[in-house]
Amino acid sequence: MKILIIHEIDWEEKVIFEPHHLAELFSIQGHEVFVIDCAQPNSKDFIKGIHTRTLSNYSKIYDNANITLIRPASFLVKGINRITHFFSCKKIIEKTIQERGIEKIFLYGSITNGIQTIQVAKEKRIPVIYRVLDISHGLVHIPIIKQIAKKIESKVISNADYVLTTTKDLQRYAVEMGARSEKVEMFPLGINFSFFKPMKKSEKLLKELEISKEDKIIIFIGTLYTFSGIKSIIKKFHLFNENVKMIIIGGGPDFNNIESLVKLKKLGKYIKLLGFLPQKDIGEYVGLADICINPFEVNYITNRILPTKILEYLACQKPVLSSPLNGTKELIPDEKYGVVYTKEDNFVEKLGEMLEDNEKLEELGNRGHTFVKNNFNWEQLSVKICQIFEKIVVKN
Repeated sequence: MKILIIHEIDWEEKVIFEPHHLAELFSIQGHEVFVIDCAQPNSKDFIKGIHTRTLSNYSKIYDNANITLIRPASFLVKGINRITHFFSCKKIIEKTIQERGIEKIFLYGSITNGIQTIQVAKEKRIPVIYRVLDISHGLVHIPIIKQIAKKIESKVISNADYVLTTTKDLQRYAVEMGARSEKVEMFPLGINFSFFKPMKKSEKLLKELEISKEDKIIIFIGTLYTFSGIKSIIKKFHLFNENVKMIIIGGGPDFNNIESLVKLKKLGKYIKLLGFLPQKDIGEYVGLADICINPFEVNYITNRILPTKILEYLACQKPVLSSPLNGTKELIPDEKYGVVYTKEDNFVEKLGEMLEDNEKLEELGNRGHTFVKNNFNWEQLSVKICQIFEKIVVKN
């Protein structure tokens, strides 16, 4: 099967997550996989002009994967690259379908390239699966653009041939946005268990981070947004015992603000900001944790999702403390599955309490690991998605 995956992220720069895994696993299963992404400017190439590339034999995760990455022309100037991508993307999609003989399309994201994908797919009679990881328009901050983004998202969801969501809450959301209920299915996230698995605490890493074996370690991994809840923990960090340390792995829009707050509070000895790390290395750092956290603020965006980080923590056999997100609680209801939920205003207090009970932390970690191992395996899930692809046809 010849599969085209379309996403509005920068495939090369974005931290590895679901689309990267699925693209490469489809390839390993024997399918021909092509990816169209949206290149982003960075500090090193603020202006590059019109820029088109095709990278063959490409992979980021699995050595035996082989995908073709196609990067549409866009003017790499911060603020207008997405606008130029919006207009160039359609021609690239048409050309790729025609020249590569594409049979199925897997679409992520709607705002930058969703409409073009749906239009071309209908013209060429190629089925489209749209993947809902979150509420796309909710991440837009300018009100008038958010309204436009919501209309685009609704049109994409309602016109896709099939919709796969990561949570039951997002499944209901897709129907609210215009999808027919029989065309929407909740399909879980997955985990790469070769990267995320139980590991002993590395004395080498502890030494590098200047953390003692006796210290209690909290870990957060993921993109840092204003709603990530990390700043709230930093502001109350004085409530913890002296032996509590926190390691933050990840970067993103709020990284600089968090870094400044750590400096302002003079907590550099206690809070380690590591930025983004290669995914193959993250599991070893998670292995240092006594507990892992997901302190997201509960809002319109976060309340419907299941953050991948929670599954990664559990795969590493670590107990998790999370804010009570409906989308997450529907799939991982309670501590029987390794996750404890508490409200944002009590998060630090609950975290401190849990760090005092080693036996309970170990029990939670064991439960969570068993649950995730049995239900969230990427290799098994990628096969099931291809089976769904085989069933979907475009009706007259």
